Amino acid sequence: MNLLTSFSSLTTFVEPKAVLASRKEKHRIGIFGGTFNPIHNGQLIAAEQVCNQLGLDKIYFMPDAVPFGGTHENAVEPSERAEMIRLAIRGNSKLDIELTPIHDGGQQSTYHVLKKIVSEHPENDYYLILGAHLVRQVAAWDNAVSLTKLVHLVAIEEPGVAHASDFDAIWVHVNWLSISSSDIRSHLRTHQSVRYLIPDVVAAYIAEYGLYQGRFL
Repeated sequence: MNLLTSFSSLTTFVEPKAVLASRKEKHRIGIFGGTFNPIHNGQLIAAEQVCNQLGLDKIYFMPDAVPFGGTHENAVEPSERAEMIRLAIRGNSKLDIELTPIHDGGQQSTYHVLKKIVSEHPENDYYLILGAHLVRQVAAWDNAVSLTKLVHLVAIEEPGVAHASDFDAIWVHVNWLSISSSDIRSHLRTHQSVRYLIPDVVAAYIAEYGLYQGRFL
């Protein structure tokens, strides 16, 4: 018997770890960005239903550090908005929080934030969840084309908003609740009840720290 041939036949080829990792099925992760000032039940229900309908492994709420558009000049501190999210999703293993924008600070584009997250987590396949009215605006965002190559776009249907997007999107119908954070802030400022609009634990946090009292809307 040829000894070299014998050894060769017994040799097991070991593939590099990177190759093996690339062959594993990726985790399907949703990203639900926003100011969450404060987070409300409409957003929680939408996230839960999108997660179930698309079979996602998890959805991360991703609060921004500096709200866009100047409509939230009086937003409470990022740490307070993040804490309200933590309280709201406590006990739900399908929901979590992504703090990259807050940790990095400043106003950053969605593309740059997601590029960093994707590069740090190649094991995940990301789905960016947006309301239908925002999906229509993506074309005007920084690096829009690159963004749509980086993540899948998910559009939540909204009453009265047509299906329209310059990019491929996965459209999802949820039981839409007409709740807005601005209405909740208005209720709080005028000492009206916010019961059933936000989780009780979030309402208790707001009351304990006196948030949204006397702030302009």
